[in-house]
Amino acid sequence: MISPLELRRLFAEWRTRFQRIQAILQPPTWSETDWKQFGRALVGLLQRHGATWTVEPKTYWDLRWNLHDSGQLICQAECVPTEKVSVVVAQMGGFVKEVESYTWFWAEFDMKGEFIRDPYWVEGTWKDALATLLMPYQQQAGYYLAGSAPTPPSLMLGHTTPEENTSTFEKNI
Repeated sequence: MISPLELRRLFAEWRTRFQRIQAILQPPTWSETDWKQFGRALVGLLQRHGATWTVEPKTYWDLRWNLHDSGQLICQAECVPTEKVSVVVAQMGGFVKEVESYTWFWAEFDMKGEFIRDPYWVEGTWKDALATLLMPYQQQAGYYLAGSAPTPPSLMLGHTTPEENTSTFEKNI
């Protein structure tokens, strides 16, 4: 016979599991302001830690993470000096094996960090995984990302280190 205490523990455990399932199936939605902050933070993360190269007059940044279910989550930004910064988060591999890539987030900012046009986003756990990377006290997002991945050498036309780049956009964040 199961004790009342053990029965309560089992119910509490299953309630927690159902809450996790609900959070995955119906993640909390963000407002446009939340997405703007997230996009600007991603650009800062890319500028500090991503591989970078310049094809005059544009500067590019690339940062990648391996996914647990195979494939990569790719975050890239493009800066056209004095005009705009574009940022995109896309997935290659995993559930998108049949197509080239799946775009999770795309936005264009002016040099003050304001949207130039309406951004595109898909709600999902990828956002929470990257958001945890943006928090200084927590660098692991283990339930979605499996670790960092190198930028392919074919993209590296004129590699520089992140310290060599400080854009006007990053100063305005």
